[in-house]
Amino acid sequence: MYRIDQDLQVGVEYNPLSPTANVGPLFNWRAIRETKGSPAVILGTSSDRIGTPHGQAYYVTVSKTVAKGIGLYVGASYSTFQHRILIPCGASFQFDEHWSSIMSFDGVNFHPTVSYNWDRYGVTFIYANTRYPGMNFSVGF
Repeated sequence: MYRIDQDLQVGVEYNPLSPTANVGPLFNWRAIRETKGSPAVILGTSSDRIGTPHGQAYYVTVSKTVAKGIGLYVGASYSTFQHRILIPCGASFQFDEHWSSIMSFDGVNFHPTVSYNWDRYGVTFIYANTRYPGMNFSVGF
């Protein structure tokens, strides 16, 4: 993902394990910033849910920090794989400046993660569908 500014990120996603080797756009725009009294609103697109063989998701998400280091989110996501609207939701936890976790329900399955970030790098461990372990390494630029 390339961060254009504090509210807009764009990129390209490649899934080599997909039967169709999907390549698709990534777009994440924070249309409304969170304030003390109101949540943030985010619009975007990415590949469809974890484990789907193909498809794109288009989403709107509302998120709010509810306590120090704890955020909640809920949204609506149109799945082109399933041709229906899903309701994803979850909670994020920031333990310190490096460690965080997201407990994510994508509208069908649950995916807990734990992340460690430093400088412009990040490593995330995921337990996809609470069945399949995985890892992601990211570099910001």
